[in-house]
Amino acid sequence: MIRKSSLPILWVVASVLCLSWAFIATGEDKPKTLDTDPHLVGWWKFDETAGKTAADSSKFKRKGTLKGELSFDKSSADGKIGKALRFGGKDDVVEIKGYKGVTGTKPRTVTAWIKTNKTDGEIISWGENDFGRMFYCRHIRRRIGVTPDGGYLYMKEYTNDDKWRHIGVVVIEAPDDSPGPNLHDHVKLYLDGELAIIDDIGLLDLWPLTTGKEIDVRIGRRYIGLLDDLRLYDRALSEDEVKAIYELKSNQPLPKAK
Repeated sequence: MIRKSSLPILWVVASVLCLSWAFIATGEDKPKTLDTDPHLVGWWKFDETAGKTAADSSKFKRKGTLKGELSFDKSSADGKIGKALRFGGKDDVVEIKGYKGVTGTKPRTVTAWIKTNKTDGEIISWGENDFGRMFYCRHIRRRIGVTPDGGYLYMKEYTNDDKWRHIGVVVIEAPDDSPGPNLHDHVKLYLDGELAIIDDIGLLDLWPLTTGKEIDVRIGRRYIGLLDDLRLYDRALSEDEVKAIYELKSNQPLPKAK
């Protein structure tokens, strides 16, 4: 009787296991993109067509609750990407209950598609009602800007022209020996994939941004118009990364995506 050696089979199994381990370890099976970035802490596409819940497409699943007269049944509209949500001002708002946003002095990025002909309204906000403790991404004098509830910064070009505009707000990391990021030195605004020209920086522009933890994230408060594909990252995206989102290439691997 001839006995067959099990060594070839064991060698094949071991080789497969080693290759599988290497594949997983290097992450080559799932290259990171801006859509799968672990620093994407909120992504509300507003593609729903019914109900009062906005899904979060990030891994954190921080769903939003539509308040006031807002509902997808009557407020869903054609968006820049799929569907969008039409806000009517007044009490219309999407609340991310239990989520306090990116707090303290941490870097962050907000991007969204907006379409409005109004002069006011928040895109997204959270924090604490005190100087430097809020974080508002909103319309200021008909242009997208930022205010921490003390000082303000907004871009030169009007963004209430009733056209789809892609906006971005990036807070970069401040030096370790500073009290934190401020509007003057550490905030960048983007419009349609390009770094925006700043029109004005208000008083207290050097006041540090130290965002508080009292108020949950709110979307579209006092805003009248359409919002689509709103993203929040807890890191500062590069200019190339903001442009990739604008060009609808966020699902492609990028060298700088972390």
